[in-house]
Amino acid sequence: MRILFVEPNAEPRAIEIDGSLASMQTPVGGLIEAVYPFEDPVALICNDEGKLTGLPQNRPLKHPETGEIYDTVCGPFFLCSAPSDSENFESLSEELIEKYTKLFALPKLVCTNCGEEYCKDELFPFDGELLCPDCLETKTVLCSHCGERIWRDDNAGDESTPLCQDCYDRHYTNCHSCGDLIRISQTYYACESDGNEYPFCYDCYTSRTSRKPIQDYYYKPEPLFRGDGDRFFGVELEVDGAGEDDDNAAEVMSIANGSGLENLYCKHDGSLDDGFEMVTHPMTLAYHQAEMPWAAILRKAVQMGYTSHQAGTCGLHVHVNRTAFGNTESAQDAAIARVLFFFEKFWNELLKFSRRTQGQLNQWAARYGYKDQPKEILDHAKSGRHAGRYTAVNLTNTDTVEFRMFRGTLKYTTLIATLELLDCIIDAAIYLTDDDLKAMSWSSFVIGCTQPELVQYLKERRLYVNEPVESEGEV
Repeated sequence: MRILFVEPNAEPRAIEIDGSLASMQTPVGGLIEAVYPFEDPVALICNDEGKLTGLPQNRPLKHPETGEIYDTVCGPFFLCSAPSDSENFESLSEELIEKYTKLFALPKLVCTNCGEEYCKDELFPFDGELLCPDCLETKTVLCSHCGERIWRDDNAGDESTPLCQDCYDRHYTNCHSCGDLIRISQTYYACESDGNEYPFCYDCYTSRTSRKPIQDYYYKPEPLFRGDGDRFFGVELEVDGAGEDDDNAAEVMSIANGSGLENLYCKHDGSLDDGFEMVTHPMTLAYHQAEMPWAAILRKAVQMGYTSHQAGTCGLHVHVNRTAFGNTESAQDAAIARVLFFFEKFWNELLKFSRRTQGQLNQWAARYGYKDQPKEILDHAKSGRHAGRYTAVNLTNTDTVEFRMFRGTLKYTTLIATLELLDCIIDAAIYLTDDDLKAMSWSSFVIGCTQPELVQYLKERRLYVNEPVESEGEV
């Protein structure tokens, strides 16, 4: 028996069944019900429990005269001939198959881009248009950042990283040199000859800056670790007064890097009047003491007319890798908390050691404020309710802890003593408990400091015993 089979969201199709009850139940998925909604001798065979069991809506039934919808068939159904002179269902004629195929055909819509006809469910509404799958693929694309669909002509990114305009403006830019798309978080900036600052990708930036002795402020090469150990000190030493001069910087670098290893590079620093900043790659204390030619570097800077301590504008900042404080984040936090407690407990002594005034520290290296427990100070530091990176111990960097309270110097023993002091403070933070640190006096701490440069400097600053020092008061 030839029937017209109609499934939800599918075009009608003629199929053959054997006319048995089972062959009629199979297409509709259960017990059958016959209805006669047409003027022709045609039966509509559907699932008797289609609505009760929640089968999907299929086709509406319309009044033959008014065209109003009076019911909806749920689930698949089929049409067959139901002659008035027979008790059996029979095959549909080809004429009726053609007629009812058109009647139950899915509604057609036109793709507004290519003009081809498609079923309604095959078209995708977008931006006031109805697009077929091919046009959707060729004319639109998904923003790789937010996932919103955009016209390809409105792609603010590139072919591999399509972007809507809003995501581009918020998170991306283009390299000023090569034009490549780059994330703002991975962008380097440099000034051009017109005095304006422009964005660069890493490759273009490093290619550009490799030709300059004094790099831009944003220059940050891959760190080169010098020395054997797990505790590394990166020094930032500012010098002023003799020019932001590429030739002078080149002389300093030729001394620092004379062994064939890059130990030091120079950068622009907007806080200086007429100088630059020397920055070392991370080095162990032993490397600073024995391998890094600090004495020759500082002597050359003095010969060229630079000052650091006397300039009043210069600082000596030291970065220490966070992993030096412990193997886990919790161990690092505990040790860093004790470092902060040490700085607050012995603020007056460290103020004298730093050669800064309290007013200078308030501006460039503020304290967090004393609290009874190390963790309380760390929690306050992490809360952000303070001077940000302009704190004595700056925790805003992902990979390092920065010590910012020391005044610049071109005196070798002072620079080395500063590194040795930090090494001793870190030892105390790692190996002492909170209670040990709270009970420790300054005099008992300095007795454990045995490096000759540090001992000499402590004596020069009258810090080798626990003496009272003048202070401008707490911040």
